[in-house]
Amino acid sequence: MEDTNVQETREGVRSGNSQTLHSPINDMLGSSLPCQDYSPAMSRSLLYRLLCPLIASLFCAAAYAADEQADYIGSEACGSCHEPAYQAWQQSHHWQAMQPASAETVLGDFDDASFTHFGVTSQFFRKDDSYYVRTDNAAGEMEEFPIAYTFGFYPLQQYLIAFDDGRYQALSIAWDSRPGAEGGQRWFHLYPDEAIPHDDPLHWTGAFQNWNSRCASCHSTNLHKNYSQQQDTYQTQWSEITVGCEACHGAGSAHRDWADGDKSIEAMGLATSLADRGIWRADDKKTTLVNTRDQHSGRQLAVCGGCHSRRQQLAQPHVDAGFLDTFTPSLLLDGLYYPDGQIEDEVYVYGSFVQSKMHAAGVVCSNCHEPHSLKLKAEGNALCTQCHSATTFDTAEHHHHKTGSEGAQCVECHMPARDYMVVDPRRDHSFRIPQPIHSDLLGTPNACTGCHRDQDNAWAKKALQSWYGHQPLRDEHASTLAIARRNSPAALTPLLELAGNPAAAPIVRATAIHESGRFPSQQTVSQALEHLYADEPLLRLAAVRALEFMPPEQRYGVMHLLVKDPVKSVRMAVAAALAGVNIAQLGAERSAALQSLFAEFEQAMAQNADMPSAQLNLGVYYTARGQQQKALRAYQHALKLSPAYVPAMLNLADLYRSMEQDEKAVPVLQRAITLQPDQAPAYHSLGLLLVRQKRLTDALPQLEKAAQLRPENSRYSYVYAVALQTDGQIDKAIAVLEQAAQEHPYDQQLQSALEAYRKQRGTN
Repeated sequence: MEDTNVQETREGVRSGNSQTLHSPINDMLGSSLPCQDYSPAMSRSLLYRLLCPLIASLFCAAAYAADEQADYIGSEACGSCHEPAYQAWQQSHHWQAMQPASAETVLGDFDDASFTHFGVTSQFFRKDDSYYVRTDNAAGEMEEFPIAYTFGFYPLQQYLIAFDDGRYQALSIAWDSRPGAEGGQRWFHLYPDEAIPHDDPLHWTGAFQNWNSRCASCHSTNLHKNYSQQQDTYQTQWSEITVGCEACHGAGSAHRDWADGDKSIEAMGLATSLADRGIWRADDKKTTLVNTRDQHSGRQLAVCGGCHSRRQQLAQPHVDAGFLDTFTPSLLLDGLYYPDGQIEDEVYVYGSFVQSKMHAAGVVCSNCHEPHSLKLKAEGNALCTQCHSATTFDTAEHHHHKTGSEGAQCVECHMPARDYMVVDPRRDHSFRIPQPIHSDLLGTPNACTGCHRDQDNAWAKKALQSWYGHQPLRDEHASTLAIARRNSPAALTPLLELAGNPAAAPIVRATAIHESGRFPSQQTVSQALEHLYADEPLLRLAAVRALEFMPPEQRYGVMHLLVKDPVKSVRMAVAAALAGVNIAQLGAERSAALQSLFAEFEQAMAQNADMPSAQLNLGVYYTARGQQQKALRAYQHALKLSPAYVPAMLNLADLYRSMEQDEKAVPVLQRAITLQPDQAPAYHSLGLLLVRQKRLTDALPQLEKAAQLRPENSRYSYVYAVALQTDGQIDKAIAVLEQAAQEHPYDQQLQSALEAYRKQRGTN
């Protein structure tokens, strides 16, 4: 159940490869996962890896108050006046986002069907009018469960099971609802190539497959999770079980009253307007229509993006709230996006679209998608030629494929798709031109070889050159971000140039600012300071994160005016960045302001107190504030929610270290190793613990294992080499450093140690 509300990567869930471990917590707020640690999502082979004006606060309060006065009345009530839209909605995926299990809604084969996955055979059957599955429970024993709800519709359908504590859990066995000719009409597992036993964090009974926290807010209307941390139970409520009219338009009672004749109600009683499609006109000098509306409100994208984005939720969603006042979107980070910005992990459209020239030109979702049926507004290339001249672009002279063929479709070149959840293709919405030269240099995909799998990038480059002549290199930022991801100091200057480029999309600039924090320097500080008070809030947020390397007091010195930033996402990043500040050293007024910010931050984190990752981040935050007992409770609750959640184990062990209780840390790390014997962080942590206990002989195998498992982490190799040198094994230490230096030629710490050890060997 990998959805937009909370998306946790498999490697991050299991391995504990977290950048928040033993570090400051600026990155807590970067993920699309509410309150999760900010480790980038990774594939299996990689690490999954201004004062607020009074008028603004009054406006926000008024907007919320207006909606609080309205009641949710249900989509059926809307249909009495808006019948065409209502009928279209009833055919949409929104209507079918979630429904009670019935003969009308269940698509899967429950006629005594069976499915086996890594030795566990599940059976699907009916009793009277109810649907059941017999499968492995949280203890690994076979048990019968009634199906409560269907979840989704096409190209797959999942099934939800209710538990007495208010939880709804999503089976990891799903129904492929595609036609049989396309490989559908079958049961399949969402993790087809790996065993997911009952004690795995990703087992269907665990926190990471929980509907209440991970799916509900985007698949239901006016969802209130109502989680009790003390009882670890839910009393989740909703106005409509599926995505109804009011999920996008807001509570409808005031609009109904206006329609019934009360014309004193302002704005027709609507919480917000989504009529934001622009005014498009032809221009004789251009082959594409031009939006003659200078600005658009961004309201439509904010409402759609609330669910169709990789983001972190900070507050209860509200259709009239600013996007960045409710969510913090993920930047274009390693494991989520390729360095050119193409989608890699499941990022749900928003982050791709806001990179595009179409977004910059004023295109919004409803220019292409009918907002009620969700169908495309035209079939095939006719969709694109609404705005782009068919005589120029929908021709063999342009696309160089047979007219009407798959290759002649605009989307095949400019919106290539990737499959998620095994069978669900999602198209990249950044609308870029294929760049096979990037594929060779940076490992990015391109649409040409994505279709012509029997050809290579050289073939694709040659074909494009023969068709179009010499083409300028586009997406120049790709090489900059790729070099930054390799931790090369050579990336800093181009990163800073990209950050300051007003022609680049804000999300690209923000990513460059964020990545510049990898390279602490006066240049980095100077550039970040320029963006701390930029008009674009995403730049301010990224600048806060980029200054993580500064001591907390210095951070406060440059960020204190942002404590009352008008945008919640920025304030929450500031709160995380300033968690380590000693409030006692501030004056009364500044101390009160920072205390208020911390209270707001903790309230935002409480939005997702039922997620292990939220508790992990709270633990890091409390540790930075010196509140060890609160941190301890947070880590312990994370492990109550998910007993096999390795990231919490690693931070808990580190907390025990800071409390001088290494004897409690040892069994925690040993359990982490038992759970994930192929992951490095627990070995590394255990090795360091043994070094502190002056058990160097016992520590060396642990440090060696970490370095072997994660050669891409130069720190592991460095620490192992230092331990070898301390043990008198200078030749082996040099060998480890030499090998690591080949992998990390720009790592100055490795190079310095290698030089020092060679000198030491030469003088012995």
